[in-house]
Amino acid sequence: MSWWAILLSVFGLLLALFATGLPIFACFMLVNVVAVLALMGVPGLGLFVNSMLETTTNEALVAIPLYVLLGELLFRAGGVSVLYQSLNQLIGAMPGRLYVIAITLAGILGAISGSAMASVAMLGRFIYPSMIERGCSRRLTIGMILAGATLDPIIPPSVLAVILATLANISIAEFLIAGIVPGIVLGGAFAAYAVVRTIIDPSLDSKVARDPGDRGDWRQTLWSALQILPLVGIIFLVLGLVMFGVAQPTEAAAVGIFGSILMSVLYGKFSGKMLYEACFGAAFTTATILIIIASSKLFSQLLAFTGATAGLIDFTSQLAINRWLLFFIMMAAVFFFCKFMDQLALMLIAVPVYSPLIVHLGFDPIWFWMLFLINITLGGITPPFGYTMFVFKSVRPEVSMTEIYWSAAPIVGVALLTMVLMSIFPQIVTWLPAALR
Repeated sequence: MSWWAILLSVFGLLLALFATGLPIFACFMLVNVVAVLALMGVPGLGLFVNSMLETTTNEALVAIPLYVLLGELLFRAGGVSVLYQSLNQLIGAMPGRLYVIAITLAGILGAISGSAMASVAMLGRFIYPSMIERGCSRRLTIGMILAGATLDPIIPPSVLAVILATLANISIAEFLIAGIVPGIVLGGAFAAYAVVRTIIDPSLDSKVARDPGDRGDWRQTLWSALQILPLVGIIFLVLGLVMFGVAQPTEAAAVGIFGSILMSVLYGKFSGKMLYEACFGAAFTTATILIIIASSKLFSQLLAFTGATAGLIDFTSQLAINRWLLFFIMMAAVFFFCKFMDQLALMLIAVPVYSPLIVHLGFDPIWFWMLFLINITLGGITPPFGYTMFVFKSVRPEVSMTEIYWSAAPIVGVALLTMVLMSIFPQIVTWLPAALR
């Protein structure tokens, strides 16, 4: 069977299994088992078992349960409400200030949880009604909440970034650090869009310049800064230890876990039940992730064994097209499919295929996979099937899907323009990890 027939058969089987509603890991496990039996017979199951064991006992994967547990503890430590109140006090009077607060809050929530769905659910439930009551535009408010969700997997510490770095076989520490500047640039672009919109059309802005009782009291401002200091301090401590080479990502996560426990005590949220729920949630999530990664690794090995990977590389090397055109095609394919597929599912399909190609094309892997990560996060807010939009709809059922679609469209446009900027100036992504090598 030719290499392209193998690729089409495997991907067709995967898509058919996805359509059945089976969990992602189950789909990949079934494809792997069927492929091993078809290509090698029963003796090939030994390769299956050895590959699973080798992958799941990889020392680098220790970072995954630690970062998952860190996110669980920080999210349950009770700092979110304190964070909103403090940001409301610290960000002064300016056009579109509530939109800027929403983006800033979403960015910090992303560093806490790394989950776009959790961030949208939280902001949709608590921040959306507050902004609407103050006279903010419904569409612009929804757009900012959805925009904030795209920052969550990018801003470190991000579990999705750790998974992608592991699958792509690149440095976890460098990839985490590489997300800092792109996350800030994206957040700044979203905030700038909201501010410009409110300057052009003041009717879109809040009718309350600043909440009552928040004006001109430097002691209140100082207290607000002190309240969020533990939460922000933990995030910067984890990143700082990695950035300056003091600790590996796993060790930095362990320090962050200890700090998050102390913070929960400080905020009065610590209890045996809270700790149990955080550990249980982290264990369940980690087990699922490890099975998915192991399945993906075996999937890559099978593609190499069948000659599909080599065939694809030979095919692209014979194409008489510019490598940047090929880069555009690769990114366009991701953008198209991420509207219909889960982020992890798309990563597990694309990484084994794209990894050898970017080496052959000579692209910087940190830069390429960061743009890839931004690209797949857009799938969650891209009509018609972005799952993050449906999460918002579930917490705000009074908002129509049509209105959510119209709210998300300009945000996707801003994100795509920012990706073009990062493509033209790759140093936006690469300079910080390069400076810390």
